[in-house]
Amino acid sequence: MRILMIGDYSNLHACLAKELRKRGHDITLVSDKGGHMQTDADITLIRKSGLFGSMQYLYRIMALLPSWTGFDVVQLINPVFFTLRPRKLRMIFDILKKNNRSVHLTLCGDDHYFVKDCVEGDLFRFSEFRVGSEKTPMAIADPVKENGWLMEEHAAYHRHLYDNIDGAMAVLPEYHMSALRHMDSSKLIFTNLPIELESLRYHPLEVDGPVRILVGMRGNMEIQKGTAKLLDICRSLEEEMPGKCEVRAVKDLTLADYLEELRNNHIVIDQLYSYSPATNALQTMAMGRITASGGQPEYYSYINEDSRPIFCLSPLEDDSSIKERLRTLISDRQALTGMSEEGRRLVERHNDVRDIATLFETHWQNMMKP
Repeated sequence: MRILMIGDYSNLHACLAKELRKRGHDITLVSDKGGHMQTDADITLIRKSGLFGSMQYLYRIMALLPSWTGFDVVQLINPVFFTLRPRKLRMIFDILKKNNRSVHLTLCGDDHYFVKDCVEGDLFRFSEFRVGSEKTPMAIADPVKENGWLMEEHAAYHRHLYDNIDGAMAVLPEYHMSALRHMDSSKLIFTNLPIELESLRYHPLEVDGPVRILVGMRGNMEIQKGTAKLLDICRSLEEEMPGKCEVRAVKDLTLADYLEELRNNHIVIDQLYSYSPATNALQTMAMGRITASGGQPEYYSYINEDSRPIFCLSPLEDDSSIKERLRTLISDRQALTGMSEEGRRLVERHNDVRDIATLFETHWQNMMKP
């Protein structure tokens, strides 16, 4: 098949594209290379700041649009697949829909409906926007983010896109739970996130000195992801357990450099507000390192998994409790080894890119017009 992938988050589409090319598909991947991550792309589109940068960005998209025709599949990373206002996105979507055999949506990241479900509070116990009925620090500090997603301009565009896509693939349980409320369920499948296991070799966890803790931080998202708070907890433990643990914080690394950091640490702090482990956490487990991330009962239930190799983080738990559980884990080398082994096996069972690519292929074929 000829497949056009537009947009990418955390190497998701690039990972799939690599596997699909091995199967003989003709892939064109358009993205901003993940910003600082510098992931693979065939066509790079980056919106620079300022009016001139915005005009250049839109001009390049419109110049390329006539060539984006005749594809069997167009796969969009998110309803906001370009950094444009809803009116322009709708125009581009309609052109893609008219001139290609099918258009599909990867449910990944925020969109109008997902943020609506996070804010209204009857679907999720917590999110980046709310903990129970209380606003999170991010929602308080940046109300424009929440309000922007909930504007009628976005609502109308998202209704149009959800109604007119041919299929949708939810890569985390949270996105699937939300989409079931707003989309024709016959269009929707849950796939899990793809991880390329061949390049992420498992290395048995060896702790022959202090337990090394890595806190990965991204841009100005330390409050949104809760990593600023988690870094404070880890720094406090480092002071209280001299010689037993060491903490290192990194920010905005390329994907290659970040993976190298994973190899050199034992516990990797991911994020506070997620129900499920996302790409960074899964890569951590694939390499035999312990991830501290989302690992809620809903996640394990969705994937029908009995093992619990994730050090589960939640904003419903107070800081002192997280700190004491981390202290216990740091002191238990046997537990660390067991979680390392189980984490790799979990990713092998549920996130192998070869299995996820097959799910995408099957859904395309099932939903594609004759």
